[in-house]
Amino acid sequence: MRSRTIIFIAALLLGILLGAAPAFGYNEGGSVDPSKTACDSCHGGDYRKGPHGGYTDGTSKCQTCHSVHDAPAGSVLLLAKPTVSDTCFTCHDGTGGSGVYGVIVARGLPQPQGGHAVDTTNVVPAGDPVTGGPATRTFGGQNGKLSCDDCHSPHDADTVAPFLGDRLRTADATTTQLSDRLLRRVPTGAAYSTSRYGSDWCVACHTGAVNSAGGAHNHPAETSATAGEYTYGNVPSLASTTSASTVLAPLGRSNLGYLMPDPRTPEQQGHAPICQQCHEDSRNVGQVGAATDFSVTQPDGASASDNPRFQAFPHETVNSKMLVETGDDLCTNCHSPSRLP
Repeated sequence: MRSRTIIFIAALLLGILLGAAPAFGYNEGGSVDPSKTACDSCHGGDYRKGPHGGYTDGTSKCQTCHSVHDAPAGSVLLLAKPTVSDTCFTCHDGTGGSGVYGVIVARGLPQPQGGHAVDTTNVVPAGDPVTGGPATRTFGGQNGKLSCDDCHSPHDADTVAPFLGDRLRTADATTTQLSDRLLRRVPTGAAYSTSRYGSDWCVACHTGAVNSAGGAHNHPAETSATAGEYTYGNVPSLASTTSASTVLAPLGRSNLGYLMPDPRTPEQQGHAPICQQCHEDSRNVGQVGAATDFSVTQPDGASASDNPRFQAFPHETVNSKMLVETGDDLCTNCHSPSRLP
């Protein structure tokens, strides 16, 4: 026991001398941040994937989430916590890493208004393809409720193609990276498989949200039914903050893709908006000819002046119904008041 104590004290002193720092609650560290050393204990050196991918025959990542002999009673898949969601929240709660749920609340701000209700619902809004109304589904969580792994693949298996998102995750990063966000090609209950993140991915579950068979009127959205379908990685976007012309570009890392000039540009002709042009993290996008710059200067949520401040859609959007903007501000992103009948 005495030898172990000596070793522990020596290790502690060495850490102090080397300037070791604990992991930050909202910041996973970075290549110039000493706290990254602590992160590597779980992320295993595969920093972007964390414990969710990059497995080898001798991988040591399994024990991050699974407990072979000490799993609690009632847990599934030998997880370290009783449920899948509980296990996810070990890190993704805004305190153990740059998590999706909890970052807003942990900063003393109101509970997000838009996030998917994990472990509490089995109802899919606009899930009925006939009426356009809600539909009940059986999901993988407790009592058939929606769980994290109904949308995400914890082991990065059969996921959508990587795309450029908004999120700035680390202290030293200047741009975000391509990621698939571990999104399944076939979420639980989805009507089909889709390889790219866009309207098709949303409509696979919210099947009544677009042109439902029963005649319910829902806003048209771009899907694979459109020739030359646009997705999150490729949409008509304003050429600049002062422009009324468009170029094809990713929706991520910009506010320019949320504005549609009227009359429509050649790139927009024959196309509808993708779901994410109305439903994304809350932000101020301005208007055509006077667009507001995208500004993310610090890790997710750290700066109140960032636009958007939070970049973990759909988990942290502060607007109801996961809308980018609310009220007329949203409608006039695409519909010029001067041209309304």
